[in-house]
Parts: sequence; structure tokens; C-alpha cells
Amino acid sequence: MNSATHPTFTIHGDPLNEVHQFTYLGSILTSDCDLDNEVQQRIKPASAGFGRLSHLVFLTHNLTTRTKVAVYKAICISILLYGYEIWTPYRRHIKALEAFHMRCLKSILGTRWWHKVIHVETRHRAADIDTAEYMLLQRQLRWIGHVIRMPSYRLPRGDACYMGITQWEADAGRPKITLHMDHIRRILNKSNIPISDLEKLATDRNMETAT
Repeated sequence: MNSATHPTFTIHGDPLNEVHQFTYLGSILTSDCDLDNEVQQRIKPASAGFGRLSHLVFLTHNLTTRTKVAVYKAICISILLYGYEIWTPYRRHIKALEAFHMRCLKSILGTRWWHKVIHVETRHRAADIDTAEYMLLQRQLRWIGHVIRMPSYRLPRGDACYMGITQWEADAGRPKITLHMDHIRRILNKSNIPISDLEKLATDRNMETAT
């Protein structure tokens, strides 16, 4: 596209440069909506946080594994999944998150590759912690429920999110739906939640807490 057709924004007479990506509220936004840099940006601070707490929490013998995992989830996982509501991850992104997740758990448990402990057993030993993909899915479901409970005049509750889902179901022949809407539909399919039951389930906050 010809750059001359793009609007020009200025601050005190100085034009703003057009860039491929920039950081906004801690998240990396790109012109092609690619998540590669964002996922790596989340892994780096989560890894740094894990490192700072290693000798104080994760590698000490004075705490139980359950306590270590609770701290790990509260701090490292929260950093790792920051901004998760707008993510539309591909399999390569999930694999990167899972690889970091397993490295941390094995470090907490003191296991090495030659111990040949499979991932399922590692998570079981780590207080039955969930996979990174499951935690991401769970949090995105909670966000969808939160959006649905918003008043109808709120932007996320309108065409930007929920109405796009119902449009897909009602007009499957020619829906104008974004990649994010497609991802929401896949979330519901993975969770075995019919679109017709979505609003009813979202109003049950006890159901959402149990998810």
C-alpha cells in the first residue's frame, strides 16, 4: 500500500514515525499481529523472575514443593501470561510456553534430562500443576465470561467480541470475522462449550470459578 494514503499524526508539529512494532502497556504490538516477539518478551521477564527467586524459594530445602509451585504460579506464570486475553497463539507459541513451563518445574523438582521423567509425571510431582496451554485456555475463558457480563454499550461486549461469535453461528455462509473471533470459537470447541450455552454459563460465576 502506498504510504501516501496513510494518515499522518503529529505531536507539537513533529510527525510520528511509522514503525513495524511498538510496546504498549507492556505488550508488543506489531503491524502483522504476529505473536512471536510477544511470547518471547513474556518468557524473558518470567525467566528473570524465576532466576531471582531460585535461591530464595525454588531451590531451597526449607519449603515444600507445593509452596514452591504456589509461588511459581503466582509470580512467574502471571508474568508469562500477561496480556493473554488478546492472544491468538499458534502451536509454535504453545510449544515455547510449554518448554519454559517444563524447564521451571524440573528445576523446582531437581530433575534432569537423564532422569527420563515424562512431562505428565513432572506435573504430577509438582502438585498436579496444569499445562501452560490449559492455564492459558482457562484464563481466556474467564475473560470471555467477563466480557459477556459487561453492559451492551461497552466496546468489548459489542461487535468487537461477543457479537462476532453469534454472527458466525447465525450467518455461517458469509461471516465477517477476525482471527481473534476464530480463536474464541476454537476455545469454546476445545472446552466442549456450545455457543448457544455460552451466555447462560457466563452468568454463572460459580461455574467460571470452577473452570
